[in-house]
Amino acid sequence: MNNTLQNHQEKVYGRYRVGAVSFFNARPLIYGLDTHSRVLLQQKVPAQLGRDLDSGDIDVGLVPSIDYQVSRKDWLILPIAAIGSEGEVLTVRVFSRQPLDKVDCLTCDTDSHTSVALARIIWHLQYGRSLTVKPLKDIKSEPAVLLIGDKVLGQLGRWPYELDLGETWTRLTSLPFVYAFWAVPTETETNADVLAGILQRTCREGMANIDEIIERYAGQHGFDDEIARRYFADNIVFDFGTRQQQALTRFYELAYQLQLVSQQRPLRFYPSSMGGMLYA
Repeated sequence: MNNTLQNHQEKVYGRYRVGAVSFFNARPLIYGLDTHSRVLLQQKVPAQLGRDLDSGDIDVGLVPSIDYQVSRKDWLILPIAAIGSEGEVLTVRVFSRQPLDKVDCLTCDTDSHTSVALARIIWHLQYGRSLTVKPLKDIKSEPAVLLIGDKVLGQLGRWPYELDLGETWTRLTSLPFVYAFWAVPTETETNADVLAGILQRTCREGMANIDEIIERYAGQHGFDDEIARRYFADNIVFDFGTRQQQALTRFYELAYQLQLVSQQRPLRFYPSSMGGMLYA
């Protein structure tokens, strides 16, 4: 079956195509979606999700926050929940064999878009210098690398120098950081009120079942239970309130000033008939 026909049939049968990050930190936001009768869940690396939303391969995506500024099409943000941090995030990290203030070229995880932009902004703010980036191929031969997601755990404590980008951003700006949020195309044909309701309930159920999520999934993602509990308690923030929106605006301002993006779209939220913030 070709993709066009499959996409058409999914819409006919009333199933929403939901694209989400495949990392452990997204598990509370997609709790139970894999068995939901109205959802076709697709889990992918962050860098793919914005492309899928632009191409129409998904109806909603948990997209990298920087992709909101670089997407080919305009998106609306669903203010349900986000993947963020306020302080150390643990799983967005630079590892280096030389002092960090000497690093001028960073080899970057190709799964990431937002964290690459964040690293370049941090180098400007903290070290007063520009940072050249290139895609990661072989971690063993690189002097400095940026990794995101579950793969970070295997590198902790193995390099002479490390920098947690979430902690550094918050220290420099006194703001939280938002790595990803739910978005739909502006010209969506999807009943986003219904979809937002599904995602809102999913988020609330996920928050209420963190212990089950850890028991079922932590090992699959390379976390032991103790680290997983600390991760959700101390590192990952799912709120998407006023401070998170302020942080996004500041991130976009800096990205534009440093010419990392060619435009600065204002935050535009889906005008839900449910009224107000769906989750915060």
